[in-house]
Amino acid sequence: MGQRVAYYRRRRGYSQAVLSGLVGRSEEWLSQIERGARDIDRLSTILEVAKALRIVPQRLLPGPFHTTPRQTQQSGTIGTAPDVVPDIETAMLRYDGIAGLVGITDPGPVNLGHLERQVELSFVCSQTEQWSRMAPLVPGMIADSYHASRQAVTDAEKRRAKTLEALVYRVTSGMLDRLGEPRLPWVAAERSMAAAEMTEDPLLIAGGAWRLAVVLRHSGRLTESTDVPTAAADALRRDDRNATPEHLSVYGSLMLKGAVGAASVNDHSAVRDYLSEVERTAERLGSDRNDFWFAFGPTNVSIHRVWLALELGDPSQAIDLADAVPLDQLPPELAERRVSHLITVAWAYYLRRRYREALDALTEARMAAPEQLIFTGRVHTMLSGMLRRERRSIKHDLRELSEFVGVAG
Repeated sequence: MGQRVAYYRRRRGYSQAVLSGLVGRSEEWLSQIERGARDIDRLSTILEVAKALRIVPQRLLPGPFHTTPRQTQQSGTIGTAPDVVPDIETAMLRYDGIAGLVGITDPGPVNLGHLERQVELSFVCSQTEQWSRMAPLVPGMIADSYHASRQAVTDAEKRRAKTLEALVYRVTSGMLDRLGEPRLPWVAAERSMAAAEMTEDPLLIAGGAWRLAVVLRHSGRLTESTDVPTAAADALRRDDRNATPEHLSVYGSLMLKGAVGAASVNDHSAVRDYLSEVERTAERLGSDRNDFWFAFGPTNVSIHRVWLALELGDPSQAIDLADAVPLDQLPPELAERRVSHLITVAWAYYLRRRYREALDALTEARMAAPEQLIFTGRVHTMLSGMLRRERRSIKHDLRELSEFVGVAG
């Protein structure tokens, strides 16, 4: 990222003194960023630098991942998901408004039971970060959901088909987002929301809002990334007295997204308010659940507390809070939550220059969900930084993990 900042700074004709002044930082801070001695550790800071350079934030962020296949004992061949992205993009183009214009033929009745099983498998892959297993399913699911919606006759058939379409695009958006695609996650998230709205199912609509909030944040639209889930949560709150466990799970997940958005704009007070409501909801729920594949409950709230402390600029507090997270209570099918937490802890240690602990956390994460490390930009940043400041005590383990992830020494 430092190299990209330096490139666009020179292209704009700014000196380091000018750019550092525009973002309210010291010239030495910017110098350290550009030469790789320091990392930009918060999304809000990236947005400030991009605004000062008058560019979109995505130009400072890494592009889509390109990997080579590799074998693991647990997952078989991994790292192949990016190879399927062109086929997914083609399916998203073909099975939309232009389908009639390009002469897409009806393949015959869609087996909705089969499509439902594929959607469920895809969400399982999403929560266990098995992207190379899931990716080949996506083009066919997009095609089937398109045809199912157009073949439906009764209102019940239409709702069922649109429900599946909403879920197909939600899980697809999440995968494309993980792979670092810049445009497609947004398109998929909007299609998921549009299909959900046609079902008039408030929980499905809320799920679409949750996914859209993630895409908005990653695209740098921090205000909207808070407003969207909050508005959806407000709609669910109207029926709070009759809330089912599924209702509470979705509501709590939306409020967590509100807390994430507030932390990204450094609003400590709002973060506390959101967390207070989230904890109240988790207490009402009483246990960890996975309704609509949101994995909400007390454990996920604890995981988010660690992430929020880090996003608010306090890695030491994040390390302290991590000790209280009961990771052993998460079932194996929620590997993504476990590994996301371990990556957060590793990042906190990395920022404190405690590289042995950071590397140990990443090594543990690799055992649970190896593809998550391969397709997480923060992991690449950490490994690159540790390789630049390589210490003898971690040299062997660091180089072995870096080679697996695909980070050059």
